[in-house]
Amino acid sequence: MLLRLRIWVADRPGALGQVTRELGACGADIVQVSVLSRERGRALDEITLFLPEPEQQGRLERSLRALGSVAVEGIRPSGEVPGAFPDLDLLGRVAADPRAALNILADAMPRILAADWAIAVHAGTAGPLPESAVLARSWDAPREPVLPELPRRAATVSVGPARYACAPVGETGVLVVACRIGDPAFHRFEVMRLARITEVAAAIAGSRLSVRAAAPAPAPASAAQTQSPASS
Repeated sequence: MLLRLRIWVADRPGALGQVTRELGACGADIVQVSVLSRERGRALDEITLFLPEPEQQGRLERSLRALGSVAVEGIRPSGEVPGAFPDLDLLGRVAADPRAALNILADAMPRILAADWAIAVHAGTAGPLPESAVLARSWDAPREPVLPELPRRAATVSVGPARYACAPVGETGVLVVACRIGDPAFHRFEVMRLARITEVAAAIAGSRLSVRAAAPAPAPASAAQTQSPASS
């Protein structure tokens, strides 16, 4: 199985070597390593790895957490094969069928962002959503999802264990929202990636993008939430 591992390591030579040794001891093969950020002498790395035996995931996490120089931010299954170009594939599908752009975006975001599900809604929509309020959804989205109050710009919002990333679809008044249950939280680069995809998709589809006109009345979010803009 493919996994995305996000960890903080000391930003010094040899620090990542400890991690790779532990991964090798658990039978994992590293497919790709990306450095997301560097701050205060630490680096935030995202490692895509192949684990032939899924039951070894628990051992892998325990081994990494035992390393004093490593902080595990999260590990999740990944549907994005390194070396593929899912963003370009998505935009190609939008170009071929502009009226289906929202469905295409919602369907692709869980795989691209390693999220659990994604939907498209009118900006300002919040609370428990009836099925009629959802403009498009990924196949695994809840029938009646619950959304916190989301900004009308690209941002990430957390409510308890639920992590949300959202971005507007051009000037349509629609947000694409991806949800991830559990860690890691969406990184600002992931939010920027979502925003760029929705921006370009809207530009490609133009006036041919099909959006239902009626927007449901927003309901206040009932849970306490923390909000972090994409630029932070």
